[in-house]
Amino acid sequence: MDLTRASLLREMLTGTELGSRTTEFGYALRRFTTRRSGLMLFGPVDDEPWHLTAHLDDELHRAGVEDLRPSLVRWSPPPDAPPHLAIGLDRLRDAGRGESLLVVAEDAPAETLLERISDVRRRGTTIFSIGNGDNELTSLSHETLVPELLVPDGFGWTSRSLDHDEPRSALAEVDSQTDESFETAQHLVSLAAADEEAGRSGWRRRLRNAIERLSGEPA
Repeated sequence: MDLTRASLLREMLTGTELGSRTTEFGYALRRFTTRRSGLMLFGPVDDEPWHLTAHLDDELHRAGVEDLRPSLVRWSPPPDAPPHLAIGLDRLRDAGRGESLLVVAEDAPAETLLERISDVRRRGTTIFSIGNGDNELTSLSHETLVPELLVPDGFGWTSRSLDHDEPRSALAEVDSQTDESFETAQHLVSLAAADEEAGRSGWRRRLRNAIERLSGEPA
């Protein structure tokens, strides 16, 4: 999904729970990451969040927010990896207050992943997660986002349980819809984190919103 499509989709979702939660989530990433280069992304060993890291980096760079450019933390980067892809688990051991760890796990996270997250949290790092509602990951997270639960009715995706007798094609269809909602939520979070509004203090945002409501025009 390119920037134009993602921006149009975000506008269409204004006022929905998915639009509101992804915006709040992106704003919180900005608000709680106060150390330069303090935003880290992490995920399962077989599904590292390259996609979201790249989009966040692009959007923040485009918005001129250089202090928050994200780092992808990898389980075992190859020796010849370029610098931005060579950040290993030592980075997690150095994490602390003023930094944020964004965990992306579409499936139930393995115990080894949960242990790493727990260790980072104990050192004062703020934990964000985008996942499937796994109880253990949710309990470790200060902020969590479950895209599948936030898709608006009638928006083209559905979240439903399947009977065991349904054909495999139905299973594939629901998997595809879940994947699409998960990917879309990541695009929306990237756009929100790069918003000019996200860098303002809470009371300034509330004041601006109140002025816009009273005047009917953007402040």
